[in-house]
Formats: sequence, C-alpha cells, structure tokens
Amino acid sequence: MAKSWSEKKITSILSSRDHQILDELLDAADRCRRKSVGPKVFLRGLIEFSNECRCNCFYCGIRNGNLSILRYRLPNNEIIALAMSAFDAGYSSLALQSGESDDPQKINEVVQFVQAIKAQSLARDNTGQGLGITLSIGELTFDQYKALWEAGAHRYLLRIEASDPRLFSQIHPPGQSYEKRLHCLDALKTIGYQVGTGIMVGLPGQSIENLVRDLQFFVERDIDMLGMGPYIPHPNTPLYMKQVPDYDPFIMTLKIIALARLMMPDINIVCSTALQTINPRGLELGLKAGANIVMPVLTPENYRSSYSLYADKNYTRPLKLIEQIRGYGYEVELRTWGDSRHYAARQAQK
Repeated sequence: MAKSWSEKKITSILSSRDHQILDELLDAADRCRRKSVGPKVFLRGLIEFSNECRCNCFYCGIRNGNLSILRYRLPNNEIIALAMSAFDAGYSSLALQSGESDDPQKINEVVQFVQAIKAQSLARDNTGQGLGITLSIGELTFDQYKALWEAGAHRYLLRIEASDPRLFSQIHPPGQSYEKRLHCLDALKTIGYQVGTGIMVGLPGQSIENLVRDLQFFVERDIDMLGMGPYIPHPNTPLYMKQVPDYDPFIMTLKIIALARLMMPDINIVCSTALQTINPRGLELGLKAGANIVMPVLTPENYRSSYSLYADKNYTRPLKLIEQIRGYGYEVELRTWGDSRHYAARQAQK
C-alpha cells in the first residue's frame, strides 16, 4: 500500500489548508485503522522513572544543561511497586521512560527492575504473559539493549526526531550523531524488539519536504510502532525563541498520523500526550487520525512536573482517559499486550 503514495500526493496533502481534505483524510485513516487493527485502543501505563539525562538536545526540557529543574530517579522498589499496582488495576503493558544514561550501573538497575516486574507479574498472571514492557531510555550499546531484552523488555521506542541529517544536527549538539541513532535502531531490530521511532512536528527549520521524507523514512525502516507529537517549545531550551514553520503543528501532526496509518496500516501508533496538551481535542482527533495506543501517566504526582520535556504538559487521570476514549466510540483494551500486528507479520516472514 505504501508504494501507491507518491511523494507528490503526500506533499499535496501536507501543503493543503482545505478543511475538507483534512476531514476526508481523517475519515480514511479511521476506516483503515478499524479494518487493519480494529476499534480497540491499547493502554500503556507510562512510568517516567528518571529525568536525569546526559544529553543536551536543544528542544528538551530535561536536557543536561537545564539547571532549573529538580532531578530525580525513582528507586527500584518504588518502580516495581508502581508496576505491580498498574498490573492489579488491569494494565497489561507498561512504558518505562527516562532521560538518557549509558552508565553501566544505572543500566544494570534497569535490567534488575525489568526482571523483577516480569517475574512478579508472571507469578500473578494465569495467562503466562505477565506485563508487557516498552522501554524508551535512549541510545545504548548493543550489549545493553540485549541485556534489557533478556530481562524481559520486548518493545523499544527511539525517536529519530528528524530523519533529515541536516535538521537532526540543528536540533542536537555536535556530540549526538545521526548515524549513531540509525545504528541503535538497527541494533534493536537485530535483537528482536518491536521497534518504534517518531518525530516532532513543527520544529524550527522543518519544511514540508522534511515531513514527506520522514514518512518515507518510516516505511523504508519497516518500523513497528510510531510515537509522534507536535513540537511544544520549552522556555529553558536553545530552540525556544527560534522561528517555527508557518503551518499549524497540531493539524500537521494529525495529517502525519493519518498518512502513516494509511501507508503502514498494521503498525501501532501512539496518540501522544503532547498532542493532547496542545489542543483540547487532541485525544479525540488523534484516535480518529489512526492512533491506537494511549499512554496514561502513572508517574507519582510529586515527580510529574519535573519530567518536563516541554512546557505545560497535560495530565489527565487514567480513568478519565478511559472514559473519554469510550465516549469517542472506541473500545479500551486492558488485559491484552496489544503488540504491533506489523511486527507479528514481519517475524512470520523470517
């Protein structure tokens, strides 16, 4: 299906400001998701276990150079307790997220709590699955990714943020390499993870051509999951005062999600918290655009404000989120991992 989407056709849709074209695109994406992955929305309980980060990405509020936030790292026993509380509440999957660190001791701590979460959830689960675990903790070595896989993690989200090397270099400091990001994505796929990536929409310097290339990048990399959202400036970052593109990042994000669904019908797509933050209809329209994953924030309340990737991050109580999803006409699936159908098809071809 992806081959039928020419560069010219994608560019035309992204460039259009016609509301009817947008409505038709969202309707087509919604029909596609219902046919390809069904009406179910799968939940990933999100635990942001640390905002410590070695990186200095120019867009990120938890960048190492931001000295105005209180740093934290939840102890392993608290992370495990949160995970088991989520399991008892009906969650079958977690997303464990943090700032980036390749320190061997800290990665070993992650290995230990992933092992404990898997073991304790398996002991309580008569299905033999336990909790499904997605990690999003940045660029690591092959051996570190392998250790986390063997501990029980089976999905990994590593966003490219910008698939154009030039734009990538403009939003990252010189020490962060586009080639290394690609190498990490390759390593994750080689090991066997369900691999997710994604971009920010509306970055300073980002063109329509960049976004067309991003969609082509997702197809070429044969990804299993997408996590994307609008760029929301953070005041304590170098990009804060930079001029952003003249398109609406909310509308453009919806278009990118919808096109991704139509071009890659069987992948998992997250309706990001950023999309829900930037517009009160973010959840509703994100689902209509084809997203089928929602990540309720389970981070303890006293730490949430410190995990400030961008300004004014939205928080909606998990039960309220579930109520809203059902109100938009979708089914909420708790006791199922909700793995990427694309991943299953990809594995079957091996």
